[in-house]
Amino acid sequence: MRAIANQRIRAWLALAVASAGLALTGSTASAAPVTIDLCAKAGSLYPLPTTSQTLSIPIWGFGVPSTPGDCSTAIASLPGPVRTVNEGDLVTINVTNALPAGHTISFEIPGVSFEVGPTDADVGETVTRSFTASAPGTYLYQSGGDGGRQAAMGLYGALIVRSATAGRAYDDTTTAYAIEQTLVLSQIDPNFNNAPDSYDMYRYRATYWLINGKAYPDAESISDAGGTKGKKVLLRYLNAGYDNTTLLLLGVHERVIARDARLLNNPFDADAETIPAGGTEDAIVTVPAFGAPSSQGFPLYNRQLHVTNGAATDPLHIPGGMLTFIVP
Repeated sequence: MRAIANQRIRAWLALAVASAGLALTGSTASAAPVTIDLCAKAGSLYPLPTTSQTLSIPIWGFGVPSTPGDCSTAIASLPGPVRTVNEGDLVTINVTNALPAGHTISFEIPGVSFEVGPTDADVGETVTRSFTASAPGTYLYQSGGDGGRQAAMGLYGALIVRSATAGRAYDDTTTAYAIEQTLVLSQIDPNFNNAPDSYDMYRYRATYWLINGKAYPDAESISDAGGTKGKKVLLRYLNAGYDNTTLLLLGVHERVIARDARLLNNPFDADAETIPAGGTEDAIVTVPAFGAPSSQGFPLYNRQLHVTNGAATDPLHIPGGMLTFIVP
């Protein structure tokens, strides 16, 4: 009887192992290989509203080449383009260095474990980083070169890893949403951008405060063709700046569900929330059907009152800065 029982156990184990093998094979087969090509190069930013674009500030930014590796076909932007992959994808990122001579880029995504390999590239070279997008969430990609000066010049962007379940920020029913908006927060000190190699970083003083590279009133509002009333809006915050940034949402609470691409065990409601420098945060807002405190909607703005464009001594100093609206 014991021999028969042992045979049955061995047969059950063999079946279990075979089943596991099939499951693993199916998982691997469903993972899609994804290639992302980027160029790091010099460019320009016009931080003032479109009606007053008399100021051009030099930047270093990421751009997408139409021909992989040919950075003459890419345009630098601040922030870099939002890149989106799906949970489980096998991701390869190729970053070509087209910066001015003498600058080595070091590409990184905090919270992502890359496969072992080269981590940086000299001018004219391409660095390749590969990883499996095993966890959904909001990630900040950036260059860590030149002791952080490259990121301060604009070499950063958002990487979104989408949940395997459509319409959810994470693999949890409580993270369902109908509309989403990526909000990359950053600032600029024009004096630094005009002399990035020699500027004394202890003297860094930002005078332009941006959401997705734009200041109010050019900053993109958060809206939907069918309206946002009664809908859940996912706000993906990424702080690419050098200090902790607090955003206040006036007239409605947001539900903070994740930080640094990790779902919180205890999500909470907030009207003002601080996103640490280099951090990301995800929050969901259920937009009320009425009660917007402004004709433009529900204001979302910098609580430290960085809502101006240019230094106070600048003749072009005007209201604006880190401000946008959720439009009902």
